[in-house]
Amino acid sequence: MRQLLAIACRRLPEVVIDQAGDGLAALKAMKEAGPLPYDLVILDLNMPVMDGMKVLGKMHEDGMVARTVVCVCTTEESEETEQQARALGARYFVRKPVNRRTVEKVLEEVFGLPAA
Repeated sequence: MRQLLAIACRRLPEVVIDQAGDGLAALKAMKEAGPLPYDLVILDLNMPVMDGMKVLGKMHEDGMVARTVVCVCTTEESEETEQQARALGARYFVRKPVNRRTVEKVLEEVFGLPAA
């Protein structure tokens, strides 16, 4: 899934794609970005070490969601889960399986790109 998302993101000019294998590594990378945060974080809720909802909660506590657009990508079907993610600052919530066009639509909205 990360590879599909990376391929879809590559259509952005001068894009830098960073991937993390688990939630703790993702949070560490975001914290190390300092005052120049990521423009977009695509966050899976089901990750090893630290799940995505905990990562999103830490991002919310640290004020990162105010500087970074968060798109949650998950197999979760629960409306409650979506509401919780949005309350913590997720702007987008997409359910797996995700296709390339869904990701491109988010990218178009976030970065003001013309439709693919």
